[in-house]
Amino acid sequence: LTAAQVEYAALDAVKSLEVWLYLDALPDLTIRLRAEDATDGLAVDIMPAHGSMSTQATRAARAVIVQSAATTWSPPTGYTPASMEAKPTHRLVRVTEVNLPALVVPRVKGPDGNPATIGSFGAPPYFLLLPLSMLAPVRAVAAPTSAVPPSTTPVAASTPPPPPLPPPIASTAPASAGASFIFPAVDDDGDDGDDGGDGGDGDDGDGGGGGDGEDLT
Repeated sequence: LTAAQVEYAALDAVKSLEVWLYLDALPDLTIRLRAEDATDGLAVDIMPAHGSMSTQATRAARAVIVQSAATTWSPPTGYTPASMEAKPTHRLVRVTEVNLPALVVPRVKGPDGNPATIGSFGAPPYFLLLPLSMLAPVRAVAAPTSAVPPSTTPVAASTPPPPPLPPPIASTAPASAGASFIFPAVDDDGDDGDDGGDGGDGDDGDGGGGGDGEDLT
């Protein structure tokens, strides 16, 4: 191989590995908090609990857990129910930032009777009682550092692609006897060749093209 071909192959392998390492280091935004991890004072992301993977990876708001033990939360006046008792699978959070106001708050309806959304409670901060299925650990998405050491060989501005493969070598072996067959024509009416006539064979007939042919020559 030429030096250009070796460098081309090396870059192809290294860059593919760098892409895999980058994707592998990205956080899984569909992961939600476990009960034992959802402790007081923990900053969390509020995320949709259902939908496609891209939907569940959408951060709707930021919050801080203020009560991990059993408690009762009272929505604002006019909202129903008037109070909600927290379950072991719920946490009382203080919302500090809203990114997706249309996200529905489970089991809560607004004064108009429609499902309440995160944006219907006004500007943060305010409190919500949410299930753990909507709380995710805060993770900043940053470009990870590649574990592959950078190449010390300068790459030319336009690295030529490797030369094309040579054409296949034609076989010098004789063609197989069974590769093709040429069958001679078969005369179903009798002899061919010498009689030269259009019709019957000269020996048997007294008419036709065969017998008369010899007299005319």
